[in-house]
Amino acid sequence: MLEGLEKYPEYDALWHLVAMGVLTPDHAPNDWTPDPEATRPTRIAVIDTSVAVDHPNLSGAVNKNLALDLFSTRLGAFPYLGDEIKIGALELNASTKVTEGLPRCSELLAETIDRLSHGSPAQIDGVQPMTSPEFSNHGTAICGLVGARPNAMAAADGFSTPLAGLEEVPLPYSGVDPNCEIVPISTNFNPDPETLILALLYADLIDADVILLPRIISDPSRTVPELNHMIGDHNLRDLVSQVDLTPDEADSWEELARLLIAVSLQRPIVCAAGNGSEEHGIYPANLASEHNGIISVGAVNAKGFTSGYSATRNLTVCGPSDDMQVFDRSEIRLDPQAHANAKLPVSVESNGKFSSFDIISTDVPGAYGYSSSPFMSAEPDMGLREFGSYFCRFGGTSASSALVAGFLSLGRTTGALARGAGGIAAKDWLLSRCITIEDGVDTLQFPAWDNQARFPDA
Repeated sequence: MLEGLEKYPEYDALWHLVAMGVLTPDHAPNDWTPDPEATRPTRIAVIDTSVAVDHPNLSGAVNKNLALDLFSTRLGAFPYLGDEIKIGALELNASTKVTEGLPRCSELLAETIDRLSHGSPAQIDGVQPMTSPEFSNHGTAICGLVGARPNAMAAADGFSTPLAGLEEVPLPYSGVDPNCEIVPISTNFNPDPETLILALLYADLIDADVILLPRIISDPSRTVPELNHMIGDHNLRDLVSQVDLTPDEADSWEELARLLIAVSLQRPIVCAAGNGSEEHGIYPANLASEHNGIISVGAVNAKGFTSGYSATRNLTVCGPSDDMQVFDRSEIRLDPQAHANAKLPVSVESNGKFSSFDIISTDVPGAYGYSSSPFMSAEPDMGLREFGSYFCRFGGTSASSALVAGFLSLGRTTGALARGAGGIAAKDWLLSRCITIEDGVDTLQFPAWDNQARFPDA
């Protein structure tokens, strides 16, 4: 070890829940209990990649009957019902008005309702759903932060349990709201506007209490607002665009933007604000305003400072996440434990903002997740063979947006946030549960269940 360098600090894997006041430091619920009068769990629709639904900490959290895959087929497949099973009679919010004035969306809504009608096949034309573990690491981490619940799993042959005589391996991991119900709506990695319209319509039809969009939507006209700057008679976007949108494509993207606003008025839509220090956040987070229910979420590290990659403007709130080193003309934020920084002609402690704490979340068990297994063979049918690959280091505004979505869900679950409240009312409730953080540069709103923030690295 180089002189002056210390080991990385150990930290609680659930520090983010303690920081938000959801859990006490000894991991007990911080003065909250589920509402005994609730008729169903709080439902969170997660529009992302697919999920490793068999992860033991997600057992009971994912509604397999409602999970929809839009990666494989246009109107979606129900991956956990099987191609021989037909969709039952779903309770749909079929009288929704979110598509008024949107002709393309109205047509897709009619198709979707017909698709979900009684007797429809779970899979269209026998096409298999694209929900393999190879595609599921991001969605699995997101869902774990939202609603994982503690569990235990029997040890497989040859794997020792932590204590002699203990037959099961405890996995005491929890999301923000371990009583919620998650509905994964999986898409491909760069979905077109029709796919995203269908995903939003499905979330609205199943009456989701919260919608989570933890990634960017690649609308060519909205992804980077800075490209709208004029250079002479042309905007920068026209000068760098390789292919113009067709009129039909432009209309579809425009209707998607209007649908996002319409749906957000009925139920909150929580969006990640981006990991590239975008001035106003990525799309659709940059649509957030006081006039809609879109919630733009930035990130703060375990010291309570804005994460090195996070947007700082046009944010609704910031959630806990990891950090990034910064070394440019505006800021020096370096990891004091990193050997690569030892010979730099600057004091890595001078800024003092960097935190090495990551977010820990659930991962795809085995070889395909962020934390790979030492075993390349398939997981055993019965029992836990190793638990290192069941969890991973995670971060970005994806993580912080998932935690904020879980915070909203917990409000509904406990009855603190009235069930059926629209998106603007839900946003107002969220802001009422926030405290103001001054990090020396930015003024941030941070969700705190009991009006206290407990940053462990501060």
